[in-house]
Amino acid sequence: MEIDIKTIALFYFIANAMNNGLIFIIWQMYRRHYRGLSYLLADMCLQTAGSFFLLIRSAIPDPISIIFTNLFSISGLLFILKGLELFFDVRKRRLYNYGIFAIYMLFIAYFTFVTDNLLIRNIGLSFIIIVFNGQSSLILFRELVPEYRKIARFVASILCAYCVFSFVRIIALILTPELSNDFFASGIVNAIALISYSVLNIMIAAGFIMMVSQRVLNEVETEKDKYTKAFQSSPYALLLTKVTDGKIFEVNEGFTMTTGYLPEEVIGKTTIELGLWVDPNERREFVQDLMIGDVRDKQMNFRMKSGEIRTGLLYAKTISAFGEDCIITSVSDITEMDRIRSKLEVIALHDTLTGLPNRQLFYDRAAVALANAKRDKLGLAVISLDVDRLKYINDHFGHLAGDQALITVGRRLFNLLRKGDTVARFGGDEFVILLNRINRVEDVSYTLGRIVENLSEPFDFEGEAIEVTASIGIAMFPNDDQEIDELIRKSDEAMYLIKENGRNGYRFYSDIGKRFY
Repeated sequence: MEIDIKTIALFYFIANAMNNGLIFIIWQMYRRHYRGLSYLLADMCLQTAGSFFLLIRSAIPDPISIIFTNLFSISGLLFILKGLELFFDVRKRRLYNYGIFAIYMLFIAYFTFVTDNLLIRNIGLSFIIIVFNGQSSLILFRELVPEYRKIARFVASILCAYCVFSFVRIIALILTPELSNDFFASGIVNAIALISYSVLNIMIAAGFIMMVSQRVLNEVETEKDKYTKAFQSSPYALLLTKVTDGKIFEVNEGFTMTTGYLPEEVIGKTTIELGLWVDPNERREFVQDLMIGDVRDKQMNFRMKSGEIRTGLLYAKTISAFGEDCIITSVSDITEMDRIRSKLEVIALHDTLTGLPNRQLFYDRAAVALANAKRDKLGLAVISLDVDRLKYINDHFGHLAGDQALITVGRRLFNLLRKGDTVARFGGDEFVILLNRINRVEDVSYTLGRIVENLSEPFDFEGEAIEVTASIGIAMFPNDDQEIDELIRKSDEAMYLIKENGRNGYRFYSDIGKRFY
């Protein structure tokens, strides 16, 4: 039976071309991620070119076909070796292989141009396949770290199969001489060899694809393990919710410690169903902010399982996890920190003795009040008040009595004023009052009359009835001035006139020169 080796050569070329296309796809996907894939693609291109020159042997001069078939096919084996070294990060110089390759090509040239001997060429080809593929298989079996060795096991086995079959082919060629020096009529050994190499080429291409896929999978698993460990070990409360329906599908131990909820109590539910959000408006703002981008440093109140309200600092971003678009949210409990901050703000902006606003807070509120007054075209009154005879109280009743006098004055002033007004202690015996939204001077006079009357009532200190009076000056916006510092200065000026003329009274800056009240 005559064997059609040319048809087999066509199959060999088609198989190599298909392998070339498959490896090209892998190369496009992962060439920036893994080194060595360009060399593996180059091998497939060279194998395809070599099989093409074999296929057209009868259409071009035989010597040209022989030289180029061997040149491309065997140089492709060198590219496999280099590609595997790069892919698995094996650093070893193998310059001797280039010498072996050069000697082999001279060998082929000699037995093509000087002595045309197909049998010797085929034996040489099988031998060089053993030399190069044997090195590649040894790298994969012996020189890789255990993690990579598992990935490379299939490819290493196919490379070994090349070597074993090539050795068997050498034996068969020696025992069964070829019928003709024409490759396409050379007999069953070469026909079987071509079919076997076609199958092995298909399998090695599949092995390369499996090798890359397994490495990708291993890296994904590694990243997943890293993510899981980082997620679970975070000291903050972390939860993953689906974008599609808002249901929670993962929480960490920090979430349990912060909220009191066990994972099985929250997974599959939404934060609304759990009642975690205290204020629906805060949740609405959170969703709106997340639609724009990442959410950072957003303070919110959340409800624990026990019902206790805590303050949290919230971070959130949209990620892709486990094939889902998710929102990962981190909540750190800053309740105690917020309380401390609030206390520090109170200390920084309030008088430590009376608890009233201090000079800084007064100026902050005055700036806002002045801007509103200018906008709404309403009046303001700035009142400077000094406690009379505080030194006398300190000297005769003690400093505790003096402190009590200041506390009593501050409390009485605070109780007399409206919610939008401000009374501040500037220091010592000096208080400053800001009356907002004044329509008539008569309203100010009425308030001042009540102040004088209430302050004149004695207060009890350790069984002693101590009388307190005050000297008061008033400056009006906009008539007296339109700047807060000038209004305070002018109210002080009016107040000092009262102190110099008997104390226990009040005077408007605009009434300087008129009779006293």
